[in-house]
Amino acid sequence: HRLAFLIRLLLRSTCSSSNPIVLFLDDLQWADSSSLELMRSLVTDVALDNMLFVGCYRDNEVEPGHSLFECLESIRRFGITTITSICTSNLNMASVNALISDALSTLPRATGSLSEAVFQKTGGNALFVTEFLTSLRDEGLLQYSLSRRKWEWEMEHIRSRTIAQNAVDLMTAKLLRLAPEVHQALRIASAFGAQCLEGVLNIYDAGPCCSTCTVSALEIAVAEGLVAKVDGPAYRFSHDQIQSAAYMLIPESERESFHLHIGRALWQQSSEDEIDKYLFVIVDQLHRGACHISDPSEKIRLAELSLTAGRKAAEMSAFLPASAYLQSGIGLISDGDWKWHRELCFDLFNWCAEMEYILGKFDNVKAHLEEVIKKGRTLREKLRAYYTFVQSSGSHSNTGDAFATALMVLDNLGESIPSEVTQLEVQQELLATQALLRTKTEGELLQLKTMSDIDKREAMRFLNLLLLYVYAERKEYFPIMACRMLKLSLTYGVCKESAVAFGAYGVSICGLLGDTSNAYRFGKIALSLLERFQAKECLPRVFIAFYGSIADWTDPLQSSLPCLEQAINTGLSTGNNEAAMVNAQYYQGASLASGKSLGPLVDEMNEYATQMLDLNQNFIYTFNLPLRQFALNLLGKSADPVKLVGKVMDEGNLLYLAEEKGSSSLRSIVYFYRMVLEVFFGEYERAAETAELNKNVDKDNMGRFSIVVNHSFYHGLSALILARRQGRSKWEDTISKAMTQMKKWTSANLWNCEHKLALMNAEYAYLEGDINIAIQAYDCAIV
Repeated sequence: HRLAFLIRLLLRSTCSSSNPIVLFLDDLQWADSSSLELMRSLVTDVALDNMLFVGCYRDNEVEPGHSLFECLESIRRFGITTITSICTSNLNMASVNALISDALSTLPRATGSLSEAVFQKTGGNALFVTEFLTSLRDEGLLQYSLSRRKWEWEMEHIRSRTIAQNAVDLMTAKLLRLAPEVHQALRIASAFGAQCLEGVLNIYDAGPCCSTCTVSALEIAVAEGLVAKVDGPAYRFSHDQIQSAAYMLIPESERESFHLHIGRALWQQSSEDEIDKYLFVIVDQLHRGACHISDPSEKIRLAELSLTAGRKAAEMSAFLPASAYLQSGIGLISDGDWKWHRELCFDLFNWCAEMEYILGKFDNVKAHLEEVIKKGRTLREKLRAYYTFVQSSGSHSNTGDAFATALMVLDNLGESIPSEVTQLEVQQELLATQALLRTKTEGELLQLKTMSDIDKREAMRFLNLLLLYVYAERKEYFPIMACRMLKLSLTYGVCKESAVAFGAYGVSICGLLGDTSNAYRFGKIALSLLERFQAKECLPRVFIAFYGSIADWTDPLQSSLPCLEQAINTGLSTGNNEAAMVNAQYYQGASLASGKSLGPLVDEMNEYATQMLDLNQNFIYTFNLPLRQFALNLLGKSADPVKLVGKVMDEGNLLYLAEEKGSSSLRSIVYFYRMVLEVFFGEYERAAETAELNKNVDKDNMGRFSIVVNHSFYHGLSALILARRQGRSKWEDTISKAMTQMKKWTSANLWNCEHKLALMNAEYAYLEGDINIAIQAYDCAIV
């Protein structure tokens, strides 16, 4: 996903109406899941509307249920990409004759009989045609007459000539006519796949058991047109069927041993720099023959090499290959190795679980982590596994398990969190932390020493991890954990997670104490700590706090959008998928609130929703549903415009889920967007009723400007309109509270709130019967 995302960014920056791009991918019948996912993400990217994608596959090699067909159907369901299918068949008789006539520089009427015979033998298969003609030339049945200055052929012999039934057999027959040393070179080259690097072949040739020069032999194959010399330098088979034929020269029963022989030769004869340079090639060959390794010490050394390859692949964001290397490494160790090679075993299982978490393979994650926890003797040995377990459980919507596990770990680290938290305790904790912060200037906070206590650093990691989950489903714990992280930072020094702590504390005092100015100050400190530690992996979480909540109370709402997009990109590029998708959720909410054009925005929202599902971020995907259905309702794509029921969701089902999970935040988001629809479509009484159901919106959406302020705004508007219709007495308190709040917010952020206050003033003047003031206020609200 990270690679696909980066490629999309590259193409977005280069593809435009003035510079359109045509992208061609061949042999899609062999594409793996990552390649197909890349293709799907490219062709469904609404920002790449100036790109033409052409894909080619052999329909005789794919059957119903093939992953390629599933990918194409997914693209069709997405609904924004037009797919045109073009079936190309074999050459007909006329085309074969045109090809032969051109190749022999002979008039078509003269080559008719030869073309007919070739067509009957090959069925018009282009590869068969060219190879059959080549074999006729090699056997002297087709030759150029110098005396007559034209090509001549032996028709009777050609008609009686047999031909292989498939391309591989045809090419095998051709290869067998070559010298033995060329056979061997082609066998070696085919073991590496479609292409092999010359540097790798030189290392192999340096071995004591190598009697011939592979590179020299391949030059003969180059002259025969079987292999091409390409940049690298490397040798690439001219056609995949040639590579298949060369590989078939290795008896099936010997292939695994053959790969192992090549892998061992490369491993033993490479320098440390060469092993690092060709690591993936060496490990791949060794793994393909690993079943023939019997020496336990060699298995351990290969497991260590597999771990190195997995780490290197992960650093390159190649998470799927990394997972494969690590899985193969795990397959090499036995139960007894946990006693003598504990660090290796823990590393393999932990790394593998982390890669599978990024890939969204949660069942595999659980199996690997259970093995680590089972084999671990101390908390230190289990910490890494517990951390990944909390991550994967939370992302997979099992927040209860995530919370319970994290609290247990924190308790063992000496940072117990109370099992029950009251509002009074939250207020006391916030005030106590506030008093502690007053003892230090901003400069002193930025110059705090670096945290060195290992247990406290681990506690900070787990507290940081829990913040997202408790914000969504256990709000009362959010300020408690933010304060605990700040106290640890002030007492033991700061670490990269301290940046998140200052941001989370800012959200807490902004949402619970209404202290937006200090929240903004602490948010800026969080950004400074990001810079100090160069903590790119923490940026998405800090930006959630600052640009998703704090900044909107002071800065123009639109100014946060580029920063949230940056956080999405950074999260995806560092494998922090969960935080990336939370930023995507906040970006969509801010875009809706700031008046972004709905058509393009809905396309963006659908793209992010697809990413959430692809990344198995089910937790945030659920919270995203009301926003998408709200936008569709505004576009007229629902049976009832004031109900969040349609293509994306059914509000009844989602409210039931919120009750079942005890998620007041999810329930609040559903009520908020339903209330806004009710106001937009003139259902003011229903809007007022929905607003009452959402009266704890400020607590359930702590610090979220676009929800808290707009809830008060639309509730106040509904009350003003209903007061005109039904009398003022019932709505006086609601009107007074809403207008008082809006005046306070406007004084802090004129850009975001002035027009809202002006509209409320206009409605209030209209209610009072002062038409002239109402007109002026309406004009002010519009301008």
